[in-house]
Amino acid sequence: MLRRLLLAVGLVLAGVGFAVAVQPNLAQIVRLPPLPTFVVAVLAGVFALAGAVARRNTEFRDETDDEDRNDALETRFEPPRPGEDIDARLREGAGTLRKGADDAQFSDRLRDVTVQALVDARGLAPEAAERQLDEGTWTDDRTAAAFFADDVDSPTADVVGAIVSADPVYERQAEHVVRELRRIAGLQGGEH
Repeated sequence: MLRRLLLAVGLVLAGVGFAVAVQPNLAQIVRLPPLPTFVVAVLAGVFALAGAVARRNTEFRDETDDEDRNDALETRFEPPRPGEDIDARLREGAGTLRKGADDAQFSDRLRDVTVQALVDARGLAPEAAERQLDEGTWTDDRTAAAFFADDVDSPTADVVGAIVSADPVYERQAEHVVRELRRIAGLQGGEH
């Protein structure tokens, strides 16, 4: 009841204030007496007291209610990102990648993901994307291009780096391909 009364008083005062703001001559007709500071303080106290009473009477939910409600909700579906399985294999570590890197299935899967990324990002036909992979023209990164193209050689710095770090050139090329796929897909700043 108190809320409705305060709401009604507030709406009336807001309406009068708006009318006076639109038509200043109405202030002479309405002629509200000047309110002393004491009356404003009393009103503020009443509002604060009403808020405190309303807060005290508020019943909070039990945490177990939230758990029961959450059990009834559907789980959120996150669609897989293209190349996610390749990223997972790269994250597993160098030993796991070396075991699977020579696997033709890994190369074929990485090629399929790269073709799909080129089709999606650049609007190429799959045959044109395949041709770009074979020619090494799909990227400016020669290390990534060398993974698919026999005619493209990895830069000398990468070969020397692979020898010094004992990482296979094949693994470095695969990492460059994945990095390039992320760039093409816009996951690291987008394509330039």
